[in-house]
This record gives sequence, C-alpha cells and structure tokens, in this order.
Amino acid sequence: MIRESLRKSYIGMNKEFRFRGEEPGRLENFSDAVFALAITLLLISTTPPTNFNQIKRFAYELFPFLACIALIMLIWYEHFIFFFRYGLRNRKMILLNTLFLVIVLFYVYPLKFLTKLIILGPIAYLMNEESILVEIRDMIHYQDMGQLMIIYGVGAVSVFLVLTLMYRYALQKSDELELNEIEVFDTKTSVRTNLLMASVPALSVILALFFINSWLAGPISGFAYFLYTPIMFWHGRNVDRKRKALLQSISFTPARQS
Repeated sequence: MIRESLRKSYIGMNKEFRFRGEEPGRLENFSDAVFALAITLLLISTTPPTNFNQIKRFAYELFPFLACIALIMLIWYEHFIFFFRYGLRNRKMILLNTLFLVIVLFYVYPLKFLTKLIILGPIAYLMNEESILVEIRDMIHYQDMGQLMIIYGVGAVSVFLVLTLMYRYALQKSDELELNEIEVFDTKTSVRTNLLMASVPALSVILALFFINSWLAGPISGFAYFLYTPIMFWHGRNVDRKRKALLQSISFTPARQS
C-alpha cells in the first residue's frame, strides 16, 4: 500500500515532528477505500473501446484522467499526513473525516467534467479531432460556465475548510497530544496553508457569481486559480524563514533521522 510505503520512508515529512499515528486504524483504512472509490468513479463512465476511433478517444482522455488523479492524490496525501501526525480517532474526528470523505466523493464529477473541458478540448483542437470538438461544445453552453465554476469552487473550498477544521482541532488537543513548540508551529502552519488553499476557489466562486450568465464568468473565475502560484510561493518562503528561526532559537534536536 502507498500509505505503508510512505510510513516506512517518511517521504516529504518533517523529521522534527513526532508521528503519533504510525499504525493506521480502521478509520484510515476506510478512508483509503473511499479514495479508491473516488478514483473508480473517474473511470466508471468509460466503456471499453470497440474500434480504433474509440481507442484514440480513450488515449486522449488519459490526460484529463491523470490531472484528476493528481489532484485527488494531493488531497489524499494531506489526509494521510494529518492522521500520521496526530493519530486522532475520537468521535469528533470521525464526524469531520466523514464530512471530508462525502465532499471528496461529491468533488469527483465536477472535477472530471471541468478537467475534460479545459484539457481535452485543446488537445482535440490541436489534433483536429472534429468529433471530440463537437462533443466538447455540446457538453456545456458558455453562459453556464459560471455555474460550473461555482459548483467546482464550492467543492474545493469545502475540502480545504474541513482540513482546516481538522488541524484546528488537533491544535486544541495540543496538551493531550503533548505537542512541542515546533509541532505547534507546524500545526498552525497547516491551518493557515489550508485556509489559503480555500481562499483561491472562494475568490473564483465570488467572481463567477459576479459575472454569472456572462461568457466572462468562466475565463475570469478560472484565471483566479493562477493566484495559487504567487500566494503559496510567498507563504512557503515566509513559513520557511520563521521555522528555521524557531529551530535555531530552541536548539531543536530531531526526534528521527531520515
């Protein structure tokens, strides 16, 4: 399992953080099954090809499928890191985790629809696949793009807001979890990171509502997602600088060598 491989290698994890959920419980195993179902839903509408044209079509759809998988795996990794760090499995965490999984399942179809539009369309145009272009044009009317961006944005906002609530709850349990100074800092950082991740789709939803029923709604609300790059770059540098200063000030000794 991917979870087991990451657990053993500590890939991409802070070596200063003491992990309290190294042994996955039924909650994490159930969550992994739901993520597997989400990936299955991406393929469930794809029928086996019966001729060469359908083979070509299947090959083109690989690109939006890979984009969907990448985004779902990023969300899964955030979920994995949380439970690996804190190992919380009480009633409130079960409630938050259930809400999180419901949102992920809801998020799958809008994600698939949107990635198909923005990735498959240009590929079909470059490859001069008229039949695919006709299908893409029939998928949605331009005046409905704003509503699509609202549905997608609400799903994305919800995912990151629930993650924010999960990290805030871990922060509230800092005494019980015996979080040290650097672990509290990392937990607060995760709260801010997920809030920033939620802010971009929230802005996209606001723009889509402002330009609703206009052909501008789709492009303008879509371009809002390009803000992720400068925002997360600034946030990452700021966190990096403060974290290094904190480690130096407390003369921190890593709990685990990678």
